[in-house]
Amino acid sequence: MPEERETGIPRQGHHGSLGAGAAPPSVPGAATVQDLPMALPPRWRDVVAHLYPVFQPIVQMRTARVHGHEALLRGVEAAGFPSLAALFEAAVADGALPGLEAHIQGAAVAAFLAAGGTADVRLFLNVHPLAQGQVPPPLQGEQLHLVYETSGEAPLATRAGRDGGDRRGRVDIAFDRFGVGVADFQRLLSNPPSYVKIDRAFVAGVDGDQAKRALLGQLVGSAHALGLATIAVGVETSREFYVCRDLGCDHVQGFLLGRPGTGLLAEVSEIAESLARSDRRRPAPARQRLFELIERIAPLPLEAPKAKLLEYFGNLAAPPVVPVVDRAGVPRGLIRERHLKPFVYSRYGTELLRNRSFGNTLKDFIIPCPVCDIGTPLERVIELFAEAADSDGVIIVEGGEYVGFLSSQSLVRLLHEHRLATAVDQNPLTRLPGNNAITNQVETLVADIERDHVLVYLDFDNFKPFNDYFGFRQGDRAILMFSEQLKVQAAALGGFVGHIGGDDFFLSCSGLAADRVRERLVAFLTRFRSDAESLYDVETRERGWFEAKDREGRMRRYPLLRVSAVMVPLVAGSARPGLETLVELIAVHKTAAKAAPDNLFLVAG
Repeated sequence: MPEERETGIPRQGHHGSLGAGAAPPSVPGAATVQDLPMALPPRWRDVVAHLYPVFQPIVQMRTARVHGHEALLRGVEAAGFPSLAALFEAAVADGALPGLEAHIQGAAVAAFLAAGGTADVRLFLNVHPLAQGQVPPPLQGEQLHLVYETSGEAPLATRAGRDGGDRRGRVDIAFDRFGVGVADFQRLLSNPPSYVKIDRAFVAGVDGDQAKRALLGQLVGSAHALGLATIAVGVETSREFYVCRDLGCDHVQGFLLGRPGTGLLAEVSEIAESLARSDRRRPAPARQRLFELIERIAPLPLEAPKAKLLEYFGNLAAPPVVPVVDRAGVPRGLIRERHLKPFVYSRYGTELLRNRSFGNTLKDFIIPCPVCDIGTPLERVIELFAEAADSDGVIIVEGGEYVGFLSSQSLVRLLHEHRLATAVDQNPLTRLPGNNAITNQVETLVADIERDHVLVYLDFDNFKPFNDYFGFRQGDRAILMFSEQLKVQAAALGGFVGHIGGDDFFLSCSGLAADRVRERLVAFLTRFRSDAESLYDVETRERGWFEAKDREGRMRRYPLLRVSAVMVPLVAGSARPGLETLVELIAVHKTAAKAAPDNLFLVAG
């Protein structure tokens, strides 16, 4: 097994995990490594006597079911090695690596079965890079659904992967530490796995790091576009859990959900269930629309004979595509009816499909299809469909298992409805979301008590006199200049921006400290104030003011354009004001913001 730091798990004896020198677990029927058939030198027989497996759960994010367990190694220091790396380096030097790997995997399978593991729950086994392709699956593994974690640098001695796995047992592949290697995407295309385990480097602190959030979202989207399931590794806080779930991660692993241990294996994660119950955010109306348009097309099993396709598409009411799933209900892609036409219309085509000697599995006809969890935001589903060239639609899963299919026609309809709803609420000048979208955003953030949020109201100072004196065209230029710069600022903060109307704007961002947002906003307001001077003639710029009539018709001097802001922080875990209270807070402090030296007022928590 590779060193545990690869999955965000500490080395032996740290952070309350089982100590490396502790005795192997006494689970009834469990096997330690030395109980298994050995093909090792005498020295290594003594070594493996001290080694034993522990298990860490991998949890489905939306259902809270335990999807699988990763087997991790303990007892390394008791065996006389300072670390896992030293253990495997010595095994390589002695030529004992394949035998060591075989013993470790066999012990993991035996212990998994003894702890109540079944074929309904995956057992994830690490494979040392130098042992890939040299160690066959353990004999008892035929009773289980195995997932080999690999770097993808060498083939494994099994027909594992997206063609459905080994004929007798279920075997899949997971790419470990996805995102940290320069050839990760090349590996996905050349030898696609069933899972990608996204490295903790992209998960740790993602709730407060917009760059990580953007990268994690891209990694998840790329995997789903290829029909692969994702596992976020190293999740240690509820905030990280929620962000990973919102970005579409399918499964999660980390100390928050459970530390490596022994004993009977749980079927459901109580922690994940509690997190789901405590999430007060309301489901978006768009999600209900997604439910309405899902087609419940009955899938074909991967092991079905090719002749089954003739029967399926021979039905005139059959859709033009059919999803294909493996024995665990996991989608493997689509089969298009049009790809059968060369066989149907050729002289001996149908006979070839029925002839078992030419291969009798569906995998030759399967094409990749984007996959989305049923809880994925509608915008992300549409985006994924748009990114996938020549796609027939999107397969919808729940808990990694097939639920239904969104056809291209349904997705085009969703896209049209989405654009129409956006256009109705959009400001005609700036094309920014309007009041309905702003209200929904505020209500969503108020309900999300797990993360820090900052709401910002922005308002031009003395815009009416400027618009009256210089004309509405110049006023529109000022509004457009500000809105474009605000969009850039919102993107940098990973936030939302809207146009309330006239010269009033709204900005929100999540997962960032109020002080950091304030610092960015002060710099932004100062920069816009300088840029806005380009809207005046040279004389007015040098003078620093212009004369115009006030609301009573009297002439008075007005300073050059600037924008003031009221910031309202929403602190995680604290009581949240309602929408009406927030509006009152902003109205009360607008005057203070205009009078502040930096044109910004921070409402105290």
